[in-house]
Amino acid sequence: MTERAELIDAIKLHQLYLNQKPGGRRMQVRNGNLSRIKMSKISLQEAVLPSANFIQATAHHVCFDYCDLFGANFVEADLEGSSFLRADLRGANMARTKLRYANLTGIDLRAGIMVVLEGSQHRPVKKTTDMSNADLEGAMMWGANLAGANMSGSRLAHTDMSDANMFAVNLEGADLTGCNLNGAKLRNANLKGAKLAGCELVGADLSGANLRNVDMTDVDLSQANTSYSIGGGTPTAPLAEDVRDLVNGHSEWLATSGKTGVPMIAIGRDLSGMDFSGLDLSGACFDKSDLRGALFVDTILAMCSMRETNMQKVKMNGAVLDGARMSNADCSEAVFQGVKFGGVDQRDKKGEKTGTVWRADLSNVNFEQADLRNSVFEEARMTGANLTKANIAGVAFGDTDLNEVELEGTNIGLILNGNVPRRR
Repeated sequence: MTERAELIDAIKLHQLYLNQKPGGRRMQVRNGNLSRIKMSKISLQEAVLPSANFIQATAHHVCFDYCDLFGANFVEADLEGSSFLRADLRGANMARTKLRYANLTGIDLRAGIMVVLEGSQHRPVKKTTDMSNADLEGAMMWGANLAGANMSGSRLAHTDMSDANMFAVNLEGADLTGCNLNGAKLRNANLKGAKLAGCELVGADLSGANLRNVDMTDVDLSQANTSYSIGGGTPTAPLAEDVRDLVNGHSEWLATSGKTGVPMIAIGRDLSGMDFSGLDLSGACFDKSDLRGALFVDTILAMCSMRETNMQKVKMNGAVLDGARMSNADCSEAVFQGVKFGGVDQRDKKGEKTGTVWRADLSNVNFEQADLRNSVFEEARMTGANLTKANIAGVAFGDTDLNEVELEGTNIGLILNGNVPRRR
């Protein structure tokens, strides 16, 4: 049944079916094309509509309770005030859908498994539910099953998602301001750059969640499980408002691949003692700035520029410094335990590797008395670097050229691997 007139007739017969009137028939249509249809205050309860096309449809206050909408397409549909109580929307595409004040209680938005026929072979294909950039402000999503769904960039302000299953859900850049997440299961969820101000998180499970670049101001995690989460620690001292604005702009720049936001440029700034732990600051510029005593624990600093920067006694445990430019920086007495100084593959416009690798530049860096235990140096440029009395136990130098590196007073015998040149 593909003709629009036949679909409209099927909807009318479904109303008779729900009201137990003569001639009524339950609507059961696969791949029905209802794109751009306009409906209001009718009921499709219990209809069977797998893979239905509702692209840019307008369906205000429509009842989809208990519907089979497996793999349905609701891209850019306006569903404000509609109800999807316990509906099956596994594998559905709801990108940029308007669901303000909708009832999604108990909805199933997990990935859907579809069987694709290739020749004579059947192959199962997993299709993730897409709710990216959807507007769900004020929606009721109590007890919903959202495991693995893509909700990046969605607006979920003041939504009730209590007791929802949100295992490994992607909420990167989502607005969860004032959201009720009491008892929600957010284990391994991606909340990078999300807004959590005023969220209720009593009994929420955030274990293993990615909380990088989340502004923890007005976020109470005291009654939530944040074990093994990344970047979930509350800073010892809040960042200054202007610095927080720089971080937020940078987070948006990363989340939108440069379409909006601005990269963090902090040249010559006094950022001493500030806590940037757990953030993703890839590509930020700290040239000639004062970072003495600052915290960068578990921070991503890939492709960062920190040339001629004062980094005395900085703490960078577990940070990622792939492709970082740190020439002539003063890192004396700093802590770099478990840090990775790796390379970054350059790619062309199509995303293909060019064969060129951008290596970390540590030339003339002063690591005197620094703690570099268990760090990894992947062919970093280290000409003129000073490691006098640095702790290099368990360090992996690999094929890094150390011929022009000062290693006086280091515990060379405890390095994991690498070719340390003999001194005369």
